[in-house]
Amino acid sequence: MNFKPLFAAVLGAAVLFAASGCDITDLSKEDMLRPPKTMGDEAEIEKLISKTAAGGYTLKYPKSGSYRSAIVMHDLNSDKTDEAIAFFRDKDGSTGVHMLVMYEDDGSWKISGDYITETTDVDSVDFSDVTGDGSLEIMVGYSTYTAGVNFLSAYSFENGKTDEIDAGQNYSSFYCGNLDNSGKNRILALSLFSTENEAKATLLEYDGDKNAIVTKSSAAMDSGVISYKNAVFSDLKENVRALVVDGALASGELNTQVIYFDKKQNVLKNPLCREKTPNPTQRGSSVYSTDIENDMKVEIPTVSALPYNEESGAFTAADQVLWNSFSVEKEALLPYQRTVANYNYSYTIKIPDTWQAGSFSALLNENGDEMKFCEWSKDGAGKTLFTIKVFKVADWEKGKGVDNYLLISKDNRYAYAFLNSKSESELAMADDDIKTAFSLLGGTASASK
Repeated sequence: MNFKPLFAAVLGAAVLFAASGCDITDLSKEDMLRPPKTMGDEAEIEKLISKTAAGGYTLKYPKSGSYRSAIVMHDLNSDKTDEAIAFFRDKDGSTGVHMLVMYEDDGSWKISGDYITETTDVDSVDFSDVTGDGSLEIMVGYSTYTAGVNFLSAYSFENGKTDEIDAGQNYSSFYCGNLDNSGKNRILALSLFSTENEAKATLLEYDGDKNAIVTKSSAAMDSGVISYKNAVFSDLKENVRALVVDGALASGELNTQVIYFDKKQNVLKNPLCREKTPNPTQRGSSVYSTDIENDMKVEIPTVSALPYNEESGAFTAADQVLWNSFSVEKEALLPYQRTVANYNYSYTIKIPDTWQAGSFSALLNENGDEMKFCEWSKDGAGKTLFTIKVFKVADWEKGKGVDNYLLISKDNRYAYAFLNSKSESELAMADDDIKTAFSLLGGTASASK
């Protein structure tokens, strides 16, 4: 199977919660960086770190997630004033990694807590209200010496004091979010298959009586997935939210898993992962799940090749990307929208609902800058419907080879244009419909005049 290059049109999908990885390298070039000499709050924070590590220190930078700085500023208690969290090792490296929590009080900075963890690296840091009290807890993942295995720690901050919350959960990636639109966030800890761990998703929640992060439920995940590439929370129905996870297989293919909590059955579910049943989302193209309508509901791609034969005179056929919603009631994908993808130039064309499967194809030339839509039958390619062509901006502005093409959109590099054959085919499209069907970099391009 020929695997397609990265599809930039959907790589812009936002990953809303921190993904975690594992890197046990001790002292990288990045670690040796020191903050520049600063003034004001920054200078006071640096002085507190230096005072705590009297013999000198090395900053530690989280390896993954949304927060990659060794000194993270974040408002933990919603008082519109940021607290500071710093990660560092003493210069001799003998005491593990410090997490220093600092806060401002009456115009000066003070230490709220200094926690030392016997590890070499910080994997990820995130902030989430897991207790439901309106304040944000500090969620920190630390690396272990086993690749793909990290462990989770949690801390609360209140009235200038930081307390550790018992966690002790191993994971490969963790994500914090609200699964039922309640005021209390939960944690989904995902584990990749290894000799030490089974592939599973574990739902964690805060237990106030124990002051601990405890396991609520777990569900099996695809043991063939070797890394998580993209994850985003999605509304499925009223008061049901899921984590939609795109993972990479050893073959280079991707698949998608949908993880959510079923309140009626009181279990965590992952319906697209079934033993001895192929995942319908498995695909050789790096097309990621994304919210194509910006309605908080993530669509999941399935990919199939359009018809092609050597007699068509094309280099290859484009892929059809079918975007699907997920039905909780049916525990299955429901077709939502069809598009044709050009991976080389990162755009899609939305397919009209009236076009039947097998009645059309989209044929690409060798470098992919020209995509010709045509009728298709058992005899092969029929009438040409329209052609999308990508020009270098300089060539377009000079009129080089533009012929009768009409501009759809352009950026600093390329001009995207079309030529409508205006055939009498039942599949023929009007100029405005072709322009509207074109989407670039995850959004619909506006027609240029």
